[in-house]
Amino acid sequence: MEIQIGIAKVGKYAVSDSGDTVEVVERPRGGLSLVIVDGQGHGRSAKRISHQVATKAATLIGDGARDGVVMRSISDYLYAQRDGRVSATVTILTADLEANTLIISRNSNSPVVIGHHDGSSCLDAGVNPIGVHKTNKPSVSQWPLYPGTTLLGFTDGVIHAGRYYGDDGFSLDYVYGLVSKAEPDPQWIASHLMDYAIAKDRGKPHDDMVVAILGIRDLDKGLGKRRLTVHYPF
Repeated sequence: MEIQIGIAKVGKYAVSDSGDTVEVVERPRGGLSLVIVDGQGHGRSAKRISHQVATKAATLIGDGARDGVVMRSISDYLYAQRDGRVSATVTILTADLEANTLIISRNSNSPVVIGHHDGSSCLDAGVNPIGVHKTNKPSVSQWPLYPGTTLLGFTDGVIHAGRYYGDDGFSLDYVYGLVSKAEPDPQWIASHLMDYAIAKDRGKPHDDMVVAILGIRDLDKGLGKRRLTVHYPF
């Protein structure tokens, strides 16, 4: 099998710095984690918050901490650093090869969609953001690591796209339609979802946006070559 990841990111229209950060972390005992952070506000201050939180989470994952522990630790960290006055939403999507498990950890109001061959489901229960409560509990779910499974995470700029124009806004039915295709490429999904969200905002995003996809696919292992492709416009 193979872990495939697709990411698409865009900043709020006419704002130079994005407050959304996404990190890909290799787990020390096998597997990958996607860390998705949305810092409070917009611009440089939000970028600083999200980058600090994502970096802290990546370090803890790299040190071997479990995802639930990581979520509690970064909440304590942000609370201590900003005296409970600054928040961030966080989603971690993990393929843990040691446990042969997919793990979804959320302190976020944005859903995670799980796509399977036999249909899709959605984790959308509201969970408190990190940083503003001294004691904070994440939502942590585990799923079997089967080929053909796709995890889709977003920040709220994607979910709220189109809300200022009085139309139907962003639709999870559109997401379900994309993942219902036969093992779609995660980068293809991420790019199409981002284009869809930007179109809902009439080409001018009203908020920072991140779409991050983690897919498990069948593969003839061969030599086990690993590849990473990044496009970074500036």
